[in-house]
This record gives sequence, C-alpha cells and structure tokens, in this order.
Amino acid sequence: MTGVLDGKVAVVAGAGDGIGRATALAFARAGADVVLAARRPEPLEKLAGEVAALTGREAVAMPTDIADAAQCHRLVEAAADLLGRVDIVVNVATYNPSGRIEEIERDEFRRAFDVNVLGVLEVSRAALPYMRRVGGGSIVQISSAAPRMKLPGLGAYASTKAAMEIASATMAREVGPEGIRVNVVVAGYTDNAKLAAYIDEIAAKKGSTADEVRRDMAQSAALRRITRPEDIAETVLFLSGPGAAAITGTVTHVTSGVTLEP
Repeated sequence: MTGVLDGKVAVVAGAGDGIGRATALAFARAGADVVLAARRPEPLEKLAGEVAALTGREAVAMPTDIADAAQCHRLVEAAADLLGRVDIVVNVATYNPSGRIEEIERDEFRRAFDVNVLGVLEVSRAALPYMRRVGGGSIVQISSAAPRMKLPGLGAYASTKAAMEIASATMAREVGPEGIRVNVVVAGYTDNAKLAAYIDEIAAKKGSTADEVRRDMAQSAALRRITRPEDIAETVLFLSGPGAAAITGTVTHVTSGVTLEP
C-alpha cells in the first residue's frame, strides 16, 4: 500500500495507542501526513517522533478531548492550517463505562455518549467543509463487537456504538453526492492495553489465569486468534484509499470471526 495516500492529510482521533497508533503509522507509511489526537499529550508526542523517524512524514500532536465540541473543531482547523488540507478522518477515540445498565451512573452514561457518539460526529462534521474544498474525502469510524454480543456490563458502551453506526450510515447518504465516503469498522477483541486489563478482570472473577482467558477468547473466534491493531489499521487504510473509491455506508467486521452469526 506504500504511496497510495501520497499528498493526503489524515486526522486520527484516539491515536495514543492501540488501533489509533497502528492506523497513524500505516497512513504515514502510505504517504500521508498525520494529525494525532488524544487527551494525553505524552503518547502523541512519542508517536509523532516515531512517525517522523520511520517514514519521514509530517506528524502533528494535538491533545484533544473530543467530548468538547470546540476542541473537535480546533483539531480539524489546526490540521488544515498546519498541513494545508484534510482528506481523511479516523475516529478511534472511545469511552467504555462498565457496569450493569441498572447500576451505571447517569454521568458515566452521558460521558459515553459525549465521546462515542457526539464527539465522533463532531470531528466528522468539522472535517466536511475541508473535504469539500479538495473534492471529497474519507471518514472511518471504529465501532465494536459489543452491540452484537450484548455482553452483561457493556450495555452503555454497546448502545453508544450502535447509535454511532446508524448516524454514520445516514451521514454516508447525506454527503455521498459530494464525494465524501463514510464507513465503519467493527473491532472485536483487539490485542491492546485495554484488552489486557479486561482479561485480568475476567481472570480474577473466574479464579483462572490471564493466559487461560486469552486462550478462551482466541478459541471463540472463527480464526482462533485475537485481532491485532495492525489488522484493523490495514482495513482502515484500504477504506481510506483509492481502492475503496466506490465503498461507502459499509460496516466491515475485523474481528477474526468473533461476530459471525451462530
């Protein structure tokens, strides 16, 4: 895929680690300059240095809380001001409150919607005028297997991801005539720090080991493996490039088969 994004500028919201980090590196290797957003500046600055050292592409670190609409617009405006254009937006940032629906605090539920729905859509909406200026663009939202699996304790998170998917599909119809594509990638169990913490939590509840829980998770997938952030990044890269010029409004599962219907 080297060079398929030459001359493009991509904004990656939630680029601090995991899927966001892998996506930013994949984009830079494919020739894009990248603007990296997350709440904590340290991981962003480290990643920006890696991008420059490994690929020679421009990388701008922009600490951003996408629950704040003003910061969403500042992020996209900075990308256009500093790098000249905005072609691609990827929304990886997420907030995952855990707990039974009847127990979860209202403020926690609201925060999940502010980040996972309103924040994702605000970054996307902020980018639209800049994409129109260059004749089109690509928006890719990262969703989750949670709405399909309906696991106890993840109801708040799952409901926000489901809402985001519907809004994104609607946006795809609305902006499609302007050459702007909107797609969703569903991530399943993905090998990152959050999954490691989740595995430790399950292991403690079951009285088993983290290795046993991890093995069971892998066995629950059709491919008998846990998905890597790089697997998802490669799919996002494809959806953002010229090979996906006729693809919009889709929901692509990169879950190693965890979300296959029984």
